[in-house]
Amino acid sequence: MNNPMFSNINENQDAVYSKSDCASYKGITIKTLILLFVSIASAAAAIASLYTGVGTSVLLSVLIGSGILGFITVLIGRMSPRASAVCGILYAIGEGAFLGALSLLLNLVYEGIALVAIISTIVVFCAMLGVFASGIIRNKSKIYSFTVTLGISLILMALVMLIMSIFPVFNSIMNNLGVMIAVEALFIIYACAMLLTNFNEAQELVKGGCDKSYEWCCAFGLLISILYIYIEVLRLLLILFQNYVLWLDSFLCLHW
Repeated sequence: MNNPMFSNINENQDAVYSKSDCASYKGITIKTLILLFVSIASAAAAIASLYTGVGTSVLLSVLIGSGILGFITVLIGRMSPRASAVCGILYAIGEGAFLGALSLLLNLVYEGIALVAIISTIVVFCAMLGVFASGIIRNKSKIYSFTVTLGISLILMALVMLIMSIFPVFNSIMNNLGVMIAVEALFIIYACAMLLTNFNEAQELVKGGCDKSYEWCCAFGLLISILYIYIEVLRLLLILFQNYVLWLDSFLCLHW
């Protein structure tokens, strides 16, 4: 249930600490910004290619290919942390292209949804960083336990909802706006808790003298969490935008 990149560091603590060249907050921050820049550049390139009239088959291939690339890079980075620099950049390229194309397609249907998602993600990230830096959360182990417990609960809930969707009698519950918003809100809370856990793990690694080569591993892990928050925020906004259009249509029909 934890970020795969940080999980690997925690499992190999004896091998990652150095007395000479240690990781720093500055190094982790710079490498995280590099990966975010690569993601944004890749997203911009994907959006530009869509405007040039790329065919549906090519677009579908890019989306599928970027998803596969993201999975493979996380898997390799999970098994070999010292390859996380290359894997992180490749992941940023793949996920950037995927999210860029997806955001553009959604924005064509619901104008402004991508911008709201980006701003919301920045606000959420800054809020979580502020909460962590302020020291409000003193018992970090409880945050980790909460994240794991919530993650497992969400998986079980998703399985239950999948089974319920098979039976038409549950359609009214599955399509209820309040239920959909509540479920998505739980996923966003989980994403925020995972980010807080990552902040704590990065802090512990720096304080404990983690080898500098693992800065890329931390940056890769933070990128995964940030992009996951963006995806969940985008999903929540999609639910709200869809129902806003339905409400507006109903109002106009009643009014006229």
